[in-house]
Amino acid sequence: MFKWLLRIGIFSSTLTFAALAVIYYGFQASLPNLEGELETTGVSAPVSVERDKNGNATITAENRTDLAFVTGYIHAQERFFQMDLSRRMASGELSALFGDLAVETDKENRFHRFRHRARVAMDHISAEELDILNQYVAGVNAGLSSLGSKPFEYWLLNADPEPWTREDTFLAIYSMFFTLQSADGGFEWQNHLLKQSLSPEMVAFLLPDRTEWDAPLQEDAAPFQMTEIPDAPNYNIAFNQFERDDKPMLGSNNWAVTGNLTETGAAMLSNDMHLTIRAPSIWYKLRLKSNDGSLDITGVSLAGAPAIVVGSNGDVAWGFTNTNIDTSDLIELTINPENENQYLTKDGYKDFDRITESISVKGGTDDTLEVVETIWGPVIDKGTHGKYAYRWVAHMPDGVNMSLMQMEQVKSVEQAMSIAGEMGIPAQNAMIVDRDGNAGWTIFGRIANRPNGDYREIFNWSDGSRVWNDWYGSAEYPRVLNPENDRLWTANSRVVSGDDLIQVGTNRYDLGARQQQIRDRLNQLNSPVVEDDLYGIMLDNEAVFLSRWQEQLTGVLEKSGDAAFDAYLTGVNNWGGFADKNSVGFRLVKDYRDQVYENLFSRITAACVQFDEACEYDRATKQWEAPLWKLVSEMPAGWLPPEYQSWQFFFEKAAFDAWEDVIKGGTPLNEYTWGVRNTTSIKHPLSAAVPLLGNMIDMPAYAQNGDTENMPHIAGKTQGQSERIVVSPGYEENGYMDLPSGQSGHPLSPYYGAGHQDWLEGNKTPFLPGEAEWTLKFNPLPRH
Repeated sequence: MFKWLLRIGIFSSTLTFAALAVIYYGFQASLPNLEGELETTGVSAPVSVERDKNGNATITAENRTDLAFVTGYIHAQERFFQMDLSRRMASGELSALFGDLAVETDKENRFHRFRHRARVAMDHISAEELDILNQYVAGVNAGLSSLGSKPFEYWLLNADPEPWTREDTFLAIYSMFFTLQSADGGFEWQNHLLKQSLSPEMVAFLLPDRTEWDAPLQEDAAPFQMTEIPDAPNYNIAFNQFERDDKPMLGSNNWAVTGNLTETGAAMLSNDMHLTIRAPSIWYKLRLKSNDGSLDITGVSLAGAPAIVVGSNGDVAWGFTNTNIDTSDLIELTINPENENQYLTKDGYKDFDRITESISVKGGTDDTLEVVETIWGPVIDKGTHGKYAYRWVAHMPDGVNMSLMQMEQVKSVEQAMSIAGEMGIPAQNAMIVDRDGNAGWTIFGRIANRPNGDYREIFNWSDGSRVWNDWYGSAEYPRVLNPENDRLWTANSRVVSGDDLIQVGTNRYDLGARQQQIRDRLNQLNSPVVEDDLYGIMLDNEAVFLSRWQEQLTGVLEKSGDAAFDAYLTGVNNWGGFADKNSVGFRLVKDYRDQVYENLFSRITAACVQFDEACEYDRATKQWEAPLWKLVSEMPAGWLPPEYQSWQFFFEKAAFDAWEDVIKGGTPLNEYTWGVRNTTSIKHPLSAAVPLLGNMIDMPAYAQNGDTENMPHIAGKTQGQSERIVVSPGYEENGYMDLPSGQSGHPLSPYYGAGHQDWLEGNKTPFLPGEAEWTLKFNPLPRH
């Protein structure tokens, strides 16, 4: 969804020197208010905002609506451009700001008609939530209008910011659905393509439900057994070489221990959410307090919404990882053979609804998009494969809401679990702990109440037997509470088994290696567990998963007898066993494993690509390590591609292909370190628009430890741990919260980028905001 950002550099050729002349004025005048007193009709009683040296804000007010107003005010003053991008991304309205270069992205996103759906969703929130939302929106617009100048990004774009609306807050939430779930049914479709083009035996081998790396919270009834290798594929098919995308998996880690393992008797939580990292950070650290002490909650907020997303309210703390459960369905349509504008339902043929969406294009001609709708959802045209409707939780009238704010007042894990099904957010693994020592896992977010069936398959719903229109209630949700070993963990892999797995469904679960390593680290901890113990797991970069690949590669290089490989063998032998930025061997092993996969599986799945050029095996599963390792270990003769004399030769060629830059002399081997490849590139979306601007608003490039997959410490060039939290409710003063890129969105802010270096280096930052450096007070004016 963010590919369009890469093209913003085009603006560098269209911006004039006149624009450069106003940059400093725009920068200086658009700084937020940090100190002083303001009078406003937006609050009913005095409110204070204290910011510490890193800009972390504490808002203290008489009531929740005043807190909402001031939250909106400071969000807008520090992050309005970020908020604007999130609503425009979700609604498909980027072209009005960026012109022609964003039109295709807008069409892709406008297909979902989220602005319309946001208006519908407004009817499904409570009166109290509506009051809070109204005050938040009022605060946003007050904060924006109180700036001495529009945010500097709008000077660069020669545009004016548009006011915030209630629907825009819902759009900010919808933008997270784009980030965390499939917007086009890609998992089901890719599984479908493989099943249509390969034998059932081959599909079963390539798409395993389980692997030896699984570490679910609910143990499986039967031990894992890998599917036997089927007959070899047809290698007489032209193929395109795979090129793996090395971006980290968008997901997260969380884990918890019960109070039985801590000194205080309160349970303890750790959470790090893996997302795209930009400048400023996606999250805004915030503490909300009421004068009477009835509310004191600290955590991270999403600029654009008034809720704390994850954090602690003093009694309960919670954190999220993406569940990867099944939240959508592709539906095969039966078209009326006598009228192509009709599709079959249980009540007979119905006309398609056709909606024309107008796309405003800055500096160009406005465009249009026709969205075709069914009673189940919008239509995706698959060309010769036919038409399919798309049913997605995010499309439902009450699929998105503001119920996450209920977490502000919950007092126990069980109370939090009792409202899990009311949450209108992308389905999350909710790790929840309380000050009484309880720890539990459940799912926050809607779970579709489907008729029985494996919804990885694409069904025809015309007979009415597959339709779902409602949700499971919270009491029916899968949950684990206070396990016997006092430990809980999730990491985007499969968490449940048996009937619970049938209920939530199977989607593109991550390989379990990261989750398994977290589980094992937790089991190694001795009581009493303290915050530093859990924090350390977040930075665990031991290459447990790759260790068998290192051994396999060592054997290949030793057997080769080629002196040209001697230096590489030394590097692999001395790899260190960690994703260390200074390690040459780690990079050699990682690159080799990827190349073996690319060289082999691009051939194995060629029949699927021949069937449909859109076939992408990587989108069908993340469990491909299981069939790959079985082939590498057993080396069946029939599976060796015909151009290779032996498996040894195949592996040597994979090593050569993986290290070609070094072997051909482009890069000295001693400079071929993991850190060179894994150097951060954390930028502001507009940094490429003006010469030298990036030096001012981007975060410095930094070679880093950690891998892009399969270990707890996830770290990539532009994606990784968007926050690190360790907290025990009631003992927040002992907790930690690290954020990348800093709190401020303004490069002239006194705390722009503050905390970023500590995040990079793993230096712990206190969970609670520190001593106040700046204080801003809001005083009420009479409302007429």
